[in-house]
Amino acid sequence: MKNIMISLILGLFHLSVYSQTDTTFYSKNHIPITLKSINDFEKVEIRISNKSQVQLIEEIDRSITDKETYFAIADYNFDGYKDFSCCHIDDGMGVYTVYQIFIYNPKTNLFNELQIPYKVYPNCEMFCDVKLDKKRKRLLSSCRGGARWHTDSWTFDKYGKLKLLKN
Repeated sequence: MKNIMISLILGLFHLSVYSQTDTTFYSKNHIPITLKSINDFEKVEIRISNKSQVQLIEEIDRSITDKETYFAIADYNFDGYKDFSCCHIDDGMGVYTVYQIFIYNPKTNLFNELQIPYKVYPNCEMFCDVKLDKKRKRLLSSCRGGARWHTDSWTFDKYGKLKLLKN
């Protein structure tokens, strides 16, 4: 009976921690931006406190094996504005974290998903284990293919377009 009670209490604690998916960060101009997960990351609602508009992103990549999804905040394109990503452990062997990155556009006050450009063939088909090289302004993505680890090095041109650097 004691073991059942402990399991029940720990299960309830896990649910409450797992469900805490809202986060707030501050823009370049110190304005609060709130991200809210809807229905366990089926959608993400974005509110910028000084704007009346609410952005709703409906196509969030989630784990098909119920691995936790969470937000990460960073300046992924090195423009001085904070961006965000929705992250989860990969559904295969669980050896890397998958990132779905959303870049802030100061002209529209909206976040747009960062896409791998058409007809560009990186080693990793998605953004994985993302690291930022702030000194060189590079976004590094590492994944496993077979028995090897691969790293793609990305940069942004003067128009903000994603470019794959030669490995």
